[in-house]
Amino acid sequence: MRIVASALVAFTSLAAATAAQAQNADDGGFYVAARVGSATLSDPVVTYYDAGGTFGGTGTRDTATASIDAKSAVTFGGTIGYDFGMVRADVEVDYARHKIQSLTFNQLNGTNVTLTAADRVDVCDYLEADTCGGSGNTFIFDGSRIRQLSAMGNLWLDLPIGDTIVPYAGGGVGIAGFEVDGEGKGKFAWQLGAGVALNVSDAVAVTVDYRHRQIGRTVVEYDAASGFEIDKLKTDAITAGLRFTF
Repeated sequence: MRIVASALVAFTSLAAATAAQAQNADDGGFYVAARVGSATLSDPVVTYYDAGGTFGGTGTRDTATASIDAKSAVTFGGTIGYDFGMVRADVEVDYARHKIQSLTFNQLNGTNVTLTAADRVDVCDYLEADTCGGSGNTFIFDGSRIRQLSAMGNLWLDLPIGDTIVPYAGGGVGIAGFEVDGEGKGKFAWQLGAGVALNVSDAVAVTVDYRHRQIGRTVVEYDAASGFEIDKLKTDAITAGLRFTF
């Protein structure tokens, strides 16, 4: 969070410093944009918890910790905002759905383990999976997904190096909802990004950009005694799109 705060403070200061120049820049206006691209989700760690004895423990609560291997996914989104000249403010909505390729269990009750065949059956039953492929500590499922839907408010600084090609950088904060096989919730999220716009006319630009977004650590409860905790969800996306200014 210190890094995020520092980056946003630096960006805000830079935006303020260019406000006077923005008055002399080309007239702005409202704009809408759409984009599509590829999103990569860093392998998050998930810890399932339940009543003591569920995973062979002797305490009051058992835990099973695993890493998720998720495939890259198509991401798409839309934006509405206002161009002040050099500074733009917008609200965007993005969606991505990642297929879970595998789930590798590393620890049971805080201890590194090598799962036996019987352990695999127990874990598969706990996850309520119809079939569990893979071997050893790794499970492969069909149909498991991580879905992300985010709404972010952003500030962007356009760098005036020319009339045709305009680099930009910025970031924002908002709410991101995620779902793992039907279970999830909304959390605070932040992002930083940069890109370049190719102005094909006064009203239309082609954009290519990169975004890094993080959703905070989250606990999802199945009931009073069980649920799972998922580590920060870190997503890197590269997209291309169109922006229309009015």
